[in-house]
Amino acid sequence: MPVTLTKMVDGKPAVNDTLENEQILQCSLCDEVYRLGYSDGEWNRVKDWLNIAERSIREDHKRKHRAESLDMEWKPMRRKR
Repeated sequence: MPVTLTKMVDGKPAVNDTLENEQILQCSLCDEVYRLGYSDGEWNRVKDWLNIAERSIREDHKRKHRAESLDMEWKPMRRKR
């Protein structure tokens, strides 16, 4: 998987991965912190992945941040005809 979103526990990701690139995100509704890890091939989509990650974090907030790793799905934009 080229991108992961993992909750940070004691300053370290709850689930380890082999992705070297990262962005640290905080839940906009509380103090939970997450790590967005991505591969070198995804560097050009980081801005889009950040938007998807923020949405996933807000949805997980409703579930009290119980999951250690959140699923993110890339949904290509649909063109209007």
